[in-house]
Amino acid sequence: MDSNNSLTILDTKIPLRAYPKEDLDRILIMQFTTWVSSLLSLTGETSTDRLEIALPAVRELCIGMGFDEIKKMFEMYADGKMGLKPIPNYFDRILLGKIVAEYKSSTKKPKVIVEKKISEEEKEFIMVEAVDRTKKEVLQSNNISSPCSHIYDYLYKKGKLPKHTQEFKSEYLNRAKLRVKSDEATRAQIDYEIHKQLKTILEKIDNNNHSGIIPMVKKLILIDYFKKDGIK
Repeated sequence: MDSNNSLTILDTKIPLRAYPKEDLDRILIMQFTTWVSSLLSLTGETSTDRLEIALPAVRELCIGMGFDEIKKMFEMYADGKMGLKPIPNYFDRILLGKIVAEYKSSTKKPKVIVEKKISEEEKEFIMVEAVDRTKKEVLQSNNISSPCSHIYDYLYKKGKLPKHTQEFKSEYLNRAKLRVKSDEATRAQIDYEIHKQLKTILEKIDNNNHSGIIPMVKKLILIDYFKKDGIK
């Protein structure tokens, strides 16, 4: 095979796994080794022997690459574009493994996570389902067992909830603080750390500084809303 054909083969993008074994062996021995020897300035019998010993590893480690990519990989190594310092007149199977690992690490493309966008119709359907599910729970148990602030916000934006007058807000705020106090006292009976901090926690509730107050306000408003709506 002449030099022009040799150049063409070593520039192909066809992965090594696509070659019949006999053809691949012939290309590696007759053409690839000559090219690598020239690139890395390999001379002497020792270098030749090491290169031949490394050929099976080329088939295994570079099975998904084309010769064009393998050439690029070795050229990067020879040009000092890897985290490996190139060594003239030296090559063996161990070094091959390091070159391949370094190349794959440096050229690995980050996984692109495509975020699925939910349409407005899908969002509306999800919220309607959540509202219906929460309403059924209230009518069955007079309670809401899971976080429900998003349901409150949805119904509030829809104008479904009662008008929030100052009197309305004060009523639900006081009720919420009593419920949160009761919940914290219950937790203190089974959690020693909460028990030690109970006095401070109760003071935060009295001063409207407890993170559970607003969610509880929304929860109580929803419970009353669904109970009245269920009577209609």
